[in-house]
Amino acid sequence: MHLTSEAPLQEGVIPYPEFLLRILFSAFYPAVKLAVEANCPLDTVKDMMTLAMWREAKRKHSTINLISLIFGKSTRTVKSLSARFNKGGFFEENEINLMRRVEDLLRQRPMTADELARYLPHSNEFDSARLALGALQREGRIEEMPGPGRTRYRVVTTHQRLVSENWEQRLDALSEHLEAITETIRLCFLERGSGCAAARTFSFKARRSDMEALKKELFEFIRDRYQQLEERAQQSDAEDTGLYTVYAGMTPVPDSRLDP
Repeated sequence: MHLTSEAPLQEGVIPYPEFLLRILFSAFYPAVKLAVEANCPLDTVKDMMTLAMWREAKRKHSTINLISLIFGKSTRTVKSLSARFNKGGFFEENEINLMRRVEDLLRQRPMTADELARYLPHSNEFDSARLALGALQREGRIEEMPGPGRTRYRVVTTHQRLVSENWEQRLDALSEHLEAITETIRLCFLERGSGCAAARTFSFKARRSDMEALKKELFEFIRDRYQQLEERAQQSDAEDTGLYTVYAGMTPVPDSRLDP
């Protein structure tokens, strides 16, 4: 399978409403596959889907009225949803998530703590920007830039993220991976020709030992190459640079998928 935002689609073959529904149906597959595997009841799946849609609507829109239009529900119903899910603490920003958000922001350009704070949630109990900055500095993922004036921070390009057994870090890594995949789908199907988004899937038979070697070689190549590209971007004109995500992975699949 090959997806690219530049690939032409035959206009008029599928009406747009049906086209959009087919995209959503396909995009639901990972969630429903896992739900069936874990024997989750349908009501639980509906609750999680509602929660996920609420969180995304909150990110995009600032008022209850706009969110109620998206949900097709009254503002009273939307407010009750907000109260219900906020009680569960699902929207609390943990330190791991904040660290990734700060790191992503600094990849776009160096910023001060005050500049970062504009993009992050604030609580009377803590300053989320400085909390994440301190944690990132301790891990050597960002550094202070020399110069007069307020302290600005930048990403350390040589930092490498390692596999973690911490469940919060693993879930945050899952979210980051799925965000990249979702953006690829959006660009390839809903905004064609708007960038260089692309994805390709290869299925083939191989020995496990060979696949382990391929995985190591592939990840090392990407790691070395993106560090070179970041260094070149820092020396380039700002208009010629942008933030990109490259994702890679491999997994065993049932042999039935490979049968002729």
